[in-house]
Amino acid sequence: MNPLDTLVKQHVAPVMKAAGFTKKGRTFRLAAGNGDHLILQFDTHAVDPGRHVFDVTFSVVPLPYWEFLKRQHVDPPAPDASGALATCPVIPPAEVAHEPDEEMPFRSRWAFTEPRTRDLCGRELARVLVEEDLPRMTRLLDRKTLLEETRTNPNGELVRMWGAAQSEIVLRVDDDPVADVAALVDKADADGVFPGFVAWARQRLQRRAVGEA
Repeated sequence: MNPLDTLVKQHVAPVMKAAGFTKKGRTFRLAAGNGDHLILQFDTHAVDPGRHVFDVTFSVVPLPYWEFLKRQHVDPPAPDASGALATCPVIPPAEVAHEPDEEMPFRSRWAFTEPRTRDLCGRELARVLVEEDLPRMTRLLDRKTLLEETRTNPNGELVRMWGAAQSEIVLRVDDDPVADVAALVDKADADGVFPGFVAWARQRLQRRAVGEA
């Protein structure tokens, strides 16, 4: 087995399973009742022949954003990290960081030697997930919380992947009063936001209005 896969199986999978996530390969996902997804994935970097170097990243994928991206599909696939409205790296402690003195994004890279420090790295990753990142990130499956977090910390570790106006619309389009969201859409239209998105949002609001009539 690949050493990183061993680390994931032994140290990460148990804590993610306990938090309600399902696993496929090196990807973990948690689905909310409204169809929004929180996804954790691993990305490797061939930058150090002596160590295994990788990133661990959370992606928040709200269902409205995913459905906008896949609007041409009759039967859209299950959400994945390509539909992230916001992402957040899991930052390693210095002793298991590849470049502990670097700035972001390089500071987010985890590293271990096989087999000497694999278990240390795995234990530290599990600890950081349990103590810090899982409590913080699972909160973001609530759309109002995600909207507030992306408003107040747009340039921090939580990175908003889309414009502020569009992000607010997709996070409010299914739940907030139709008239309030329609006003946001009208403003976005006047400000020159992509016409395809404006048309999609208006259609979604129209279906809501009919359903609530």
